[in-house]
Amino acid sequence: MNKLIAGILLLFLLPNAALSAELWGPTTAGMTIKDVMRVVDDAYRIDEEEGGRLATSAVEAVRRDDVELAGETFTQRFYFLNGQLTQVTMKLDNTRGFDSMLGFVDSLTEEMRDRYGQEVDSEMIKTGAMRQAKVGWIDGNRKIRIFLMSMGPDDSLLNVNYQGYFGD
Repeated sequence: MNKLIAGILLLFLLPNAALSAELWGPTTAGMTIKDVMRVVDDAYRIDEEEGGRLATSAVEAVRRDDVELAGETFTQRFYFLNGQLTQVTMKLDNTRGFDSMLGFVDSLTEEMRDRYGQEVDSEMIKTGAMRQAKVGWIDGNRKIRIFLMSMGPDDSLLNVNYQGYFGD
């Protein structure tokens, strides 16, 4: 009985990192701003007013420029909720119209398949002027999603999001 109680107590003493999910590269869900700044080369702090905010209320506090993925340049954005990292978003710097971006989404999807296996979902949505393409993977304790959206004929938005995932 004492061994059982000692085992349960040991579980409570495990660091949060042991239960967290890898997000992107050296980062894991739950890291502090200081931790991210220490492990991500060329990362820099941004003011709260300058950064973005997610629907979850997570706030962008750290950024990294000129990250290469699939032959394109992205800006990496690190989002924190209650001081802990919850999402890493890679935003494409050189966006183009939705139709011309679909070819890049296809090639990026192929590259991600090589890394994470077959996607778990994929969809195209068109509602009025809004168009979206989404492709997603579950890789252990993280969810990865390519998200392309346009609200008309102008430039579109393309993000690759890395989030902690602990099941539905």
